[in-house]
Amino acid sequence: MILARALGLALLVLPGVAVFPMASGTSRAPQSPFGDVTLTATPSKYKGNCPVRIHFAGRVGVTVHPMVFNYQFERSDGAKGELKVIHVTNPNAQIIGVHDWWQIGAAGQHVQVWEKLRVASGNTRIESSQADVDITCR
Repeated sequence: MILARALGLALLVLPGVAVFPMASGTSRAPQSPFGDVTLTATPSKYKGNCPVRIHFAGRVGVTVHPMVFNYQFERSDGAKGELKVIHVTNPNAQIIGVHDWWQIGAAGQHVQVWEKLRVASGNTRIESSQADVDITCR
């Protein structure tokens, strides 16, 4: 075993072992199992007969395979969707799609609402930005 120190880098050299330098005193944070987590609403603006059914499409980027994560939708009215679980076994899966629908509005109403997507795996918890919706009912 040889410990070499050059240019502020510490190297531990063991026979037959590949080593990669790391600056002294640094450590690596564990890789997040998630990439981007996004949510979009369709339509995001609506004017017409109500109630209207709004579709929310979420995209969860995954960076670790295999993995298990749970997800839940949360709405501006305080309601939370069912906590669901996804098992990602395909090593080529990079984006997982999830969906929710909200039927809202009554004649004469104008409402502005939002929904967001929360995902979790182990100790990592991430949420999307709000997907805002503006509804004007006739």
